[in-house]
Amino acid sequence: MSKLKNLGVNLGLTLGGLLMGVIIGEVGLRVAGIEGYPKIGDFVDSAPTRFHTSDPDLGWKLKPGASGEWKGEGASFVRVNSEGLRERDRAKTKPPNTLRVAVLGDSFTEAIHVPVEQTFWSKLERKLGNCEAVKGRKKVEVINFGVQGYGTAQQLIMLRKKVWDYNPDIVVLAFFLGNDVINNSPKLEYDRYRPFFVYDASGKLVPDMSFRNLAPIDRNQNAVSFVDRMPSLIVNNSRILQVIKKVDLDRKKQQLSGDFTALSTKNFSPPRDAAWREAWRVTEGLIVTMHDEVAQKKADFLLVTIGDPIQVGRDVKMRKDFTTQNSIQDLFYPDRRLEKLGAREGFRVLNLAEQFQGYTEKYQVCAHGFDNSVPCGGHWNELGHRLASIKINQNLCENLKQSQIPKKQP
Repeated sequence: MSKLKNLGVNLGLTLGGLLMGVIIGEVGLRVAGIEGYPKIGDFVDSAPTRFHTSDPDLGWKLKPGASGEWKGEGASFVRVNSEGLRERDRAKTKPPNTLRVAVLGDSFTEAIHVPVEQTFWSKLERKLGNCEAVKGRKKVEVINFGVQGYGTAQQLIMLRKKVWDYNPDIVVLAFFLGNDVINNSPKLEYDRYRPFFVYDASGKLVPDMSFRNLAPIDRNQNAVSFVDRMPSLIVNNSRILQVIKKVDLDRKKQQLSGDFTALSTKNFSPPRDAAWREAWRVTEGLIVTMHDEVAQKKADFLLVTIGDPIQVGRDVKMRKDFTTQNSIQDLFYPDRRLEKLGAREGFRVLNLAEQFQGYTEKYQVCAHGFDNSVPCGGHWNELGHRLASIKINQNLCENLKQSQIPKKQP
């Protein structure tokens, strides 16, 4: 009996000590002002930044009327128009004698990292207006439909949902080689709160909108902690658990960076497994579908490929080491693959990476990166946008000139 009594006393003392430790920890964290993260809610606004909001068809979109300073990677003042575009307000009805260009893309196109006047699409509008084929004849409008994080699936839906309202004459798809193929695959993409397209039994590419039914806790395993699986009442009233969640998510974020780097290197080689083969198959199918729909509207289509920072870096040795370490035969494999797709399906492809590389090597400059972020990495800086605007303008202007040349009679 005394043994049981001693056991009970020891257990009570142990539990009491643990409880006292928890109380002291809770009080200490609050006094010190140390905060963590609350439990993920039953509803989460799927917004990459405060300028975005959820959308049932696209996953997220720019928030109409949002504005404010951006000081993350790069810096700018962001203003979203009433239609949810990082643009000035545009009339949906195209004015007479106007050449309209719609640009679809992801964060490189949304481009909150630089002021509007430095973006490639803003520069393109000014440059294309001086093209011989339109100067003095037509006004040029280049409208930005880019949204951070979008893959080709979302860009196709954006084309159908919003772009055609503006009746463009030219549609430019800016395709980022660094992650757009990954974005199009539910097996490769980490953030599954987005629409995907899949091939059905008949071989038709159809939308998969099942993301609408995903609970927040199942959307992105890298944004959820084991703490989120505990009862809300406990987590939201425990500073200790909130701090544990923050530590856990910071660890996951660090791990994700390494995991994504390893995953993204596979962009530069022919697919070696079923997931990558299907990702490329769907991606190419989406691009062809977009081209076909543009052609049906009697508009021109141009695919522009945006190079990964490793492709266009000024450091030759770094590129060589990267290709050797990752057994990459051709760093421009994705560029050439998409170029072949365009030749086969009858649309133009403008690959920017090799042209950028030649410039950055020659002048030892960086087209990517900002002083407040990764040097020579990440998104385009002002130089990157300027180079892109020059190359895209040259392609579009030349095509406009060619379309004005009378065809010879057979």
